[in-house]
Formats: sequence, C-alpha cells, structure tokens
Amino acid sequence: MSAFDAAPPNTYAGGKDDNLRIRDLPANASNDAEGDFDVQAYRQNTPSWKRVKDHSLTQMILLSIQAFCGPAMADAIAGLGGGGLATPTTNNIANAVSYALLALVCFFGGPLVNKLSTKWALFIGALTFPLRGASFYTNSKYNNQWFLILGSALEGFGTGAWYVAESGTIMSISPSGARGKYLALWIVSRNLGQLIGGAINLSKNHIKGQEGGVTPDTYIIFLIIECLAIPFALLISPLEHVVRSDGTKIRVAESIGTKQEFRLIKKTWMSKLILLSALWAFWSFFYGGSWSTYLGLYFSVRARALSSFISPFFCIVGCFGLGFILDMKSLSQRRRAQVGLFTVVILNAAVYVWSLVMQVRFNKNDPGAIDWSDSNYAVSFLPYFFIQTTGPLSQSYMYWLLSSFATDAQSNVRNGAAFRCMEAIGQAVAYGMNSKTGESPLVGFCVTFGLMALALPPFLMLVNRTPDRIPADVLAEEEATEHKLDGAKKHDSAQVTVLGEDA
Repeated sequence: MSAFDAAPPNTYAGGKDDNLRIRDLPANASNDAEGDFDVQAYRQNTPSWKRVKDHSLTQMILLSIQAFCGPAMADAIAGLGGGGLATPTTNNIANAVSYALLALVCFFGGPLVNKLSTKWALFIGALTFPLRGASFYTNSKYNNQWFLILGSALEGFGTGAWYVAESGTIMSISPSGARGKYLALWIVSRNLGQLIGGAINLSKNHIKGQEGGVTPDTYIIFLIIECLAIPFALLISPLEHVVRSDGTKIRVAESIGTKQEFRLIKKTWMSKLILLSALWAFWSFFYGGSWSTYLGLYFSVRARALSSFISPFFCIVGCFGLGFILDMKSLSQRRRAQVGLFTVVILNAAVYVWSLVMQVRFNKNDPGAIDWSDSNYAVSFLPYFFIQTTGPLSQSYMYWLLSSFATDAQSNVRNGAAFRCMEAIGQAVAYGMNSKTGESPLVGFCVTFGLMALALPPFLMLVNRTPDRIPADVLAEEEATEHKLDGAKKHDSAQVTVLGEDA
C-alpha cells in the first residue's frame, strides 16, 4: 500500500499535500493544517478497523467497487445488445431519457450533493442501480417496454446524483503524489463491465456458426451485482473522516445556505476551469457509440463477444501506465500535465486515423461478418481494441488535471457536477447521432476526431496554466504560518501576564 501511495519529492507529503485546505474555517471545524493533526496520536488512539476503513485507498477501492456494480454493469448490459429484446426505437428512447435526466441532475448536482453529503448521495444513487437490470429483465420476459423507459428515467435521476458525488470524492481523497494511480484504479473499475458482458456472450457464442441469445435469466446476474453497490455505499466514510496515506486529512469548507449554493452554479460554469475544459468533457465519452456500431456491423457474434472480453485487460495496463506517468517523481506537476496530454492526444489520434482507414476500406468493399479465424481479423479489430483503452485514458487524465486545481471538497463537487453534465450531454448527442447514421460509423469517427481537435486548443491553455503545486498547498503553508504566529502571540501574551502578576 505504501508503494502504491508513494509521493514524488516535488509534492509535500507528510502534512503539506492536502489539496482541499481552505483559508477560512468554521468555528466547529477541526483545523488539520500542519501541526494540528497528530498522525501518531491518531494511529495510537484509533482502532485499527477504523483506520483501515477511513484510509484513502480503502475508500477509493469501495468507490471503485460501486463503479463496477453500477456504471460498469450498465455498460455490460448495453454490450449484450438488443436492449433486453426491446425495439431499437425503444432502446434509443430509454437511453436518451436516461442521459437527459442525468445531465439535468448533474447541472444542479453541486447544491444537491453538498447538502446531502457525498456519502448519502452515493447511497441514493446506488439504490437506483438495480432498476436497469430489473427493467431489462422484465422487458425480455414480459415485453413491458414502458418499464424500460420508466426505469431508465429513475435511474437517470439516481445515477446523476451518484456521478456528482463520485467525481467530487475521487478528486478529494487521493494523495497528491499518487493521484494518477488512484484514478487508474477507479477508471479501470468503471470499464470492467465489458469483461462481464463479453464473458457471458462468449460462453454462449464460442462455436462458429452458432449464435446463442441472451435469456431473461441472464439479466438476473446483473441485477444481483447491481444490488451489491448498496451495502458498499454504506461503508463510505464522510470526507472529513478520511485520512490519506501520507497522513493528511481532507478539508471541508464551511457549510453555506442553499440559495448561495445555487448562485455558485453560475460562478462554476463561468469559471476558466470549466470554460476551457467543457469541450474535452463533452468529447471524452463521445466515442462509445461509433465504435460499438463498427463492431456490430463488421464482426461475427463470437468475434464481438471475444472483443468485449479481452479489451478491458489492455485498459488496465494503459490506465496504470498513464497513472505512473502522472505520478513521475522527476517532473513538476505542470510538466507531468503536459506529458500526459501529449500521450493521450497522440494515442487517440493514432486510433482515429487507423479507424478511418479501415472504415473507408469497408465502405468500398464490405467484408461481411469478420470472424476471429479470418486473416483480416487482427487489423480490423485492433482499432476497437485500442479505443477501449485510449477513451478511458482521456477520462482519467481529465480528472487528474481537475484535481490539480483543487481548493476544497465542495468546489470539487461543483466542478465535478459541471463536467459530469457535459459528459452526459456528449453521450446523449452521440446516441442520437448514431441512431441516424447507423449504416456506417464513418460520420461518427469524423465527428469524434473533429471534437478532439476543437477541444485541444482551450484544454492546452488550461494545461499550460497548471500550477506546479496544488493551490491548496500554498494555502496550507499560509494557514500553518498564521497558526504559528497566533501561537507565538498567545505565548508572549501569557508571559507578560505572568511577569505582571509576579511583580
């Protein structure tokens, strides 16, 4: 655990890396600036079970498990195809409704989650996860497509609250020197749903020429996994209780009124941080529909099943590889941000060019249903294989960069809500676009490539403004200095009083 959390020397481990410190604390808040949080006393006086539970890595693992039970299972169900035997129109309507409501909740998510607290927002969101599995099961068994739409709507509300709390939490609990690896753990968990869906599909369709359908009972498996998110949500600790591996605590700003929270929505959306990165957030999840269409059009059932099964393995390698780059010990934070952006953009551009070349060939000569035994399987499949890694890399990098500008937990929640809103809008637009251009993903490839090109200049401006140190580190030093000065003044005052009494 210590190696996983190790901080590079250009951060301030052991008391100075808290990226959530604030200048003003409420009277009843614990002051965890340097010298006030006694790590040794905490370790001696706190039961071991509580220290393990409140450890930052434990909390990230618990959150990653929820991501696997919720969003990852939704991806797995989508990967099975057929929408629970719904008509394509019904399935598209259900997805559109879900993402529209998700975007709406995310837009107002800052005030909502800051009032509920991230712990209870995660719990409420987890309660809605099983609705997806249940709606697909009942639709495939009883053909009641109305519940598919209703379940998607309710899930959109709950998942929106969960997404906002999730983004605020992942940007808050990671030690500054290990943020890359922490975020890699989270993003990999969110993308492991394909492995489950691919394994189920592969078990039913591994024999060439035989196609096994997805039975209603298959959705019971997903329903059970989705339900497991609920108890894990209850194990989440409030942010103010979390202790990072480097001995720092998360600082929580003073509570403000609901009206003030809503006024901060406009301020958040108009901030340079959001304006310069909004297009990147919109683009980061846009790729899914086009490359899924590519896979469905040109590959056999068992080839698609194998593709979904093996793609997550390289995603694990890629995400942790980027995580180690972003946590490099020899580079400043700004330089790591620049190297990370260069890596992400080059890899995505390479995959886009490869995909465009293959699609142009397929438009000229339709290859039919490519099977894994065919000679052109590898060269045709690898664009899809690699996009399942480069896409998550873009997402992981974005949240790493956001956390580099962190000031306090509530601001992280508000910023996370804005980014989640843009992501949801991007996904909704992608679904709508692919429903109109389903005969060929060439348009989707071009639009996705174009969006990255449009998103890059403003995002590069933000990257080049990345502080060499997290702003809260500077605030932490100021707080520590003020604390010492106040302590010295009180000490001098006490000495004067004692001398006067002696006289």
